[in-house]
Amino acid sequence: MILTALGALLILKVASAEGCTLQTYASSWMATGTPFSVKCPSGTYTGHLVSTPARRFFRRGHLMLVFDQPVALVPKKEGDEGKIQPGRGKQIASMLIDGGVGIGSKDLLDGLSGAVFKSWYMIPISAVALSFFSNGGDVLLKPGYQLQIEPTSEQMPQK
Repeated sequence: MILTALGALLILKVASAEGCTLQTYASSWMATGTPFSVKCPSGTYTGHLVSTPARRFFRRGHLMLVFDQPVALVPKKEGDEGKIQPGRGKQIASMLIDGGVGIGSKDLLDGLSGAVFKSWYMIPISAVALSFFSNGGDVLLKPGYQLQIEPTSEQMPQK
């Protein structure tokens, strides 16, 4: 009996969210406060972005959509708290490219190696330098991006 009630409650929770389409560009490198709009079957919702751009290699950018109406973005993962953040794939690819650049710089300097300077020193030097100057990845949402939005039950304070 309790299991049936919990299942019905879960179905009602999922059914309340509706699929919507982003109408404007949204990116983590945009200024905080940039307006956006979302088209849903129930109407068009507007709001502004709260963005954090990607900085260095281990810092990914993220984006939050703050709506003017009493609706909220349904997060993809439970602990996201409404943030949209890229995965670790770009960081892993960047790390592999940085290692390849290190090996390539070693091959370029093979003819210059001497008693003091060994060409294999360039592998960690160039890989770390390139990793330091590359960023961890920005979020870029194009028009047509699919979102799940659900109404919130926030009560407006009375004056």
